[in-house]
Amino acid sequence: MRIQIEPKNAYHLINHGPCNLLTTGDGTLKNVAPINWVMPLEISPPMMLAVVEKGIYTDELIQKSKEFVINVAGENLAEQVMACGKGHGRDFDKFAKTGLTPVASKSVKPPYIKESVAHIECQVVDQHPHGAVTIYVGKVVNAEIEEGMWDGKSIIPSKAKTLHHLSAGTFVISERTVTVAKKPTP
Repeated sequence: MRIQIEPKNAYHLINHGPCNLLTTGDGTLKNVAPINWVMPLEISPPMMLAVVEKGIYTDELIQKSKEFVINVAGENLAEQVMACGKGHGRDFDKFAKTGLTPVASKSVKPPYIKESVAHIECQVVDQHPHGAVTIYVGKVVNAEIEEGMWDGKSIIPSKAKTLHHLSAGTFVISERTVTVAKKPTP
């Protein structure tokens, strides 16, 4: 038997994708914020989509630089992810407060986070205002992952142990995979 939930809570049913820390900046200013609503959009050309609340510091910095970096958080960053979500980067340096290390990206102005499992550097190619958010479409211009956490085609969950946010500071940690055998085509 299924139970009904409030429509406003429906996003919790599918929101447990990887919890990412979005870094933004223009070379001088920088910020880091947990943004769960990030996803691949296209493979060729490689595009990512990030949904950011209008008017927050992250939004302001993306508007200025037209760039952002998606940092994939592992289990080791759970406390920092929560801390980055409390307060505004306009008011204090979230990197200093959380102990996260900003490192110069190869292809964009915003830094990536040294302690992250992987990062994806994006240049904004389109944006769509929608209610209280802006949907940013970013072209992937560089992507890197820690050595030993990539098997040549995907991230290795047992090594990366990525964070997946459920709600209110509760996370699931990815640690295993299930491979379904392919059936021959008739």
